[in-house]
Amino acid sequence: PTANTVAAAEHGIALLCSIARRVPQANSSLNSGKWERSKFVGVSLVDKTLAVMGFGKVGSEVARRAKGLGMKVIAYDPYAPQDKANALGVELVDLEEAVTRGDFFSLHMPLTPTTDKMFNMDVFKKMKPSAAIINVARGGVINDDDLAAALDAGEVAGAALDVFAV
Repeated sequence: PTANTVAAAEHGIALLCSIARRVPQANSSLNSGKWERSKFVGVSLVDKTLAVMGFGKVGSEVARRAKGLGMKVIAYDPYAPQDKANALGVELVDLEEAVTRGDFFSLHMPLTPTTDKMFNMDVFKKMKPSAAIINVARGGVINDDDLAAALDAGEVAGAALDVFAV
């Protein structure tokens, strides 16, 4: 893989670890003079299911690293070759199955007419309420207003984003 691919994959894994262990919330609490360790323990990634949405260069590198963390990895990508998934120990699934099985979602699809706002309230309502979404790909694949509403309503537990719709 190229350096940019590795950097993007590592960044996605860093956000995954950060959201799982509630690092931003703990940092904010500590900076306000509090020590609430038990409140910010978070969850272990071992045996959790990562749904990689888009199994191209970056998505497959994220999958490789997540497997090293002891995660179960499934992937949704209608164009991904089965032999590539098999080689990495990743199960290819359809969109519906990915949405209902994932504990964490790592988004790596391009922004196209098909993927524009693909992650919307209808999709969020099908996710586990404990699910968290990581997006280091394209902002437009998430409906930002729906994500905010889903977070407020407890439809999803968290989101770590470094891209937004423009």
